[in-house]
Amino acid sequence: MFKSIRARIVGTFAVLVLLNLAATYWSIYNFYSIATSVATIIQENYLNVLAAENMMKSLERQDNALLVASEGEPATPGGNLTESRDLFLKWTENRDLFFYWFEQGMRAGALPDQVPLRDSIQATYRQYVLLGDSMNARVKQGAFEGAKEYYYERIRPISDQLRNQCFTLFEINQNDLYNAMPETHSIANKTAFGGMMAAIVMLVLSIIATAWLIRSFITPAELLTERVKQIGAGNIDLKIDVLSDDEVGQLSREFNKMTERLRQYDQINIDTLLSEKRKSETIVDSITDGLIMIDASSTILHVNKRVADLFGFDEATAIGRPVTAMVHDDRLLTLLRGPLDAAAVVDDRRLSFLQFDRDGLSSYFRPKVTVLQAPDGDLYGVLLLMQDITQFKELDRMKSDFIATVSHEFRTPVTSINMSVDILDQQLLGPLTPKQKELVTSAKEDCYRLTKLARELLQLSKLESGRVQVRDEPLNMNEVVEATLRPLRIQFQEKKVVLESSVPPSLPMIVADEQQLSWVISNLVTNALKYTGAGGTVSVLGSAAPGEIRLEVRDTGVGIAREHIDRIFDKFVQVRNPAGSTPGSVGLGLAIAKEIVEMYGGRIWAESEVGLGSTFAFVLPTRRPVTAAQTQGERS
Repeated sequence: MFKSIRARIVGTFAVLVLLNLAATYWSIYNFYSIATSVATIIQENYLNVLAAENMMKSLERQDNALLVASEGEPATPGGNLTESRDLFLKWTENRDLFFYWFEQGMRAGALPDQVPLRDSIQATYRQYVLLGDSMNARVKQGAFEGAKEYYYERIRPISDQLRNQCFTLFEINQNDLYNAMPETHSIANKTAFGGMMAAIVMLVLSIIATAWLIRSFITPAELLTERVKQIGAGNIDLKIDVLSDDEVGQLSREFNKMTERLRQYDQINIDTLLSEKRKSETIVDSITDGLIMIDASSTILHVNKRVADLFGFDEATAIGRPVTAMVHDDRLLTLLRGPLDAAAVVDDRRLSFLQFDRDGLSSYFRPKVTVLQAPDGDLYGVLLLMQDITQFKELDRMKSDFIATVSHEFRTPVTSINMSVDILDQQLLGPLTPKQKELVTSAKEDCYRLTKLARELLQLSKLESGRVQVRDEPLNMNEVVEATLRPLRIQFQEKKVVLESSVPPSLPMIVADEQQLSWVISNLVTNALKYTGAGGTVSVLGSAAPGEIRLEVRDTGVGIAREHIDRIFDKFVQVRNPAGSTPGSVGLGLAIAKEIVEMYGGRIWAESEVGLGSTFAFVLPTRRPVTAAQTQGERS
């Protein structure tokens, strides 16, 4: 009948209101009965008691007046007439007062058993009044003789009879009044008991209605709210029992439909994600590069077969374990855990490659660290990609060996040609014509260029192969810079370019080979001179940072285009001067400078804008670290 929540709530409270109205009506009715009973008692009994009492009092005063009058003397001129007149007035007043209270008693009503008594009182009192009037008339006439006997013989018996009748009326009404009190108490007790029972019944019904409402509406709503919270937390395998056809039941059915659709969508998404995950894992496992990923607690999330084979463990068993338990290489652990330590500063540019020796074979990898962050900015993990450059390293080694061999073999004929050209240029074999002099000068420049090329190729191959012999000694950067710039100042003066040096003598000492370090500075300064026009400035600046020294070479030259910045440290890359070529340069100077700087654990870079000059800077640690290649060489 009541299928909706509104109808149930309205019906429940309507019943409670009706019951309240019924209890209220019943209580009002009982209180009205009490009031009626009390009013009846007052009207029928109390007024009769009061009337009987006042009638006896007025009768007593009348008797006193008649008794005094019966004992009086004949009238004298002195005042007996006045006294007699006062006694008659008292008699008259009390007679009227007796009739007044008798009439009040008659108006109050009487029970049927009191009617004969009232009639008797009325008849007796009339007889008493007649006798009293007769006696008063005799007294007024002065017939005092026999008045006293008349009073005691005729009036007093009637007076006593009348007094007894009034007293009887008084007792009857008093008894009726007393007997009516238990009935009044009974009605009051019934009313109080009935009101208490009605309150208890209403309280019980209210508790039952409240419990029913809670069980029917609030409890399902709370259950639905709890299930919604659980779904919000990701638990969608939930259902709600439908126990009614009201709005809560309809909402429960719709909730179950929604969770079913969510499960279907979630299953579709899970299948899609699993498929994509399998594809990604297949792709990752198939690549030759090594890959390892850890979370913020240094637990391995994923590792491919290349890394597992490299360290001799099974990739399936490694997932979920601490990275330190599976990878026993300090270089990799430093790269992986560095981003997790807020105080650590990890620069993977110092490790251009990692060398691993296993089963008599060497493998080379270029590390690339990527920090994985959640959308809210929290650190999710660290991904280390180890690009396999073994093949390129072998090619580079072969190329370096070839260049070293060619350079070595190339130096002997070039030296012989250069000596022959010098002899001709010095005209030791005879004078030269101007045309011959021009050809010899051109050949001498080409010989110089070939000699420089052979020397730089040989030096580069030694640096790359690690066969270069260096002498480590404590150096003062200010002294090294000044010694390097001193022979170059003449060239700056000839080109009218200002050379400035600002390297504080208080810089920390570094451990390096002075010849190698001087070659890097000289190469950067001479390059700056080549690309700076007359009137320009080249500045050499030095500064210190915790654990390292920084040296900058700034110029006001033509600058370098942005697209060439990342390539200028590669081999055989040369940015041409817009004003013409740069004789004697083959594009190996910066590559050699990079090899030397990185050999000492430093880094080198360039900053430039076209037309605004360039800045070449490099940083060297104050203590020379052991490089990766040296470490692997010692291990092998």
